[in-house]
Amino acid sequence: MFKNFCPQALGINGRQSELIELALTYAFRGMDIDMHDMLRRSQRSSFEEASKYLRAADIRIGTFALAIDLDADDDAFTAGVATLHPLSEVAQQLQVDRALIRVPAATDRLPFNEFFDIQRQRITQIAEVLAARDIKLGVGFRAGKEHLEEKQFPFVSNVETFRALVDAIPEVGYLIDTWDWVVGDGGMDQFGEIPGEKIVAVRLGSIPEDIDPSSATTHDRILPELNGPLDHVKVVQHLDEGQFSGPLSPTASTMQYKGETREFLVQKAQEAIDGICKEAGLTVAPLPMELIEDIPYEPTSMI
Repeated sequence: MFKNFCPQALGINGRQSELIELALTYAFRGMDIDMHDMLRRSQRSSFEEASKYLRAADIRIGTFALAIDLDADDDAFTAGVATLHPLSEVAQQLQVDRALIRVPAATDRLPFNEFFDIQRQRITQIAEVLAARDIKLGVGFRAGKEHLEEKQFPFVSNVETFRALVDAIPEVGYLIDTWDWVVGDGGMDQFGEIPGEKIVAVRLGSIPEDIDPSSATTHDRILPELNGPLDHVKVVQHLDEGQFSGPLSPTASTMQYKGETREFLVQKAQEAIDGICKEAGLTVAPLPMELIEDIPYEPTSMI
């Protein structure tokens, strides 16, 4: 696995060059990008021009999120799938092999069983298009209670239904978000049953101590802590033992860090994930400024 910087998961925006600089400054070995924006810029100019900063940086692209609404009507969904062909072509040129999508927490369209079949078909269709470009699809869910509001039929907002859906689609893997896992009534025993090769990407986030998971919303997310309802040290140890090879990204809601700078949040995110990995027994790469001091480190099993 490798330490990955996902700007969206930290609520951070900026120019691509600025985000790359932040990732490199805090020793992230990978970063997620907006592939839809990359496609648009490639079409306006050229792929070479749109990707020049990424190709110049010593960093890999962890994943990209798909902007396809799985709860859309058939025509809108079909149009969304059509965009996957040029999108996945650009992703393949950038040597990206992991894409992510999240399923609806609730819907007004159909009751659970009927909607389950439709989602399985739709996700399978997306996965097959991506597989033609050697891209694996990771599926996640949303546990924040606001996603259930004003919807007639609940769908996937807890770990039990989430696992049932993902396990019913052999072509896909898991996007594990530990905040959603806790808020979605998941425990370490359930997480421990998922093999490393079935996991596409992992995001670590914690819930504040004074927030009841049963009523938590997406804004009730802080940077990952060592322990808590789901022990992040044990999570990372399980991933390492299962030879998980994908990106490990810190997450947080900017609502919890009002008034702080973008660089402050990235630094604290780096410190949080490095602390967890060190406690789990992994060797963590030093920051670039630390290399000046010639700090020794072991190049194997490095996050």
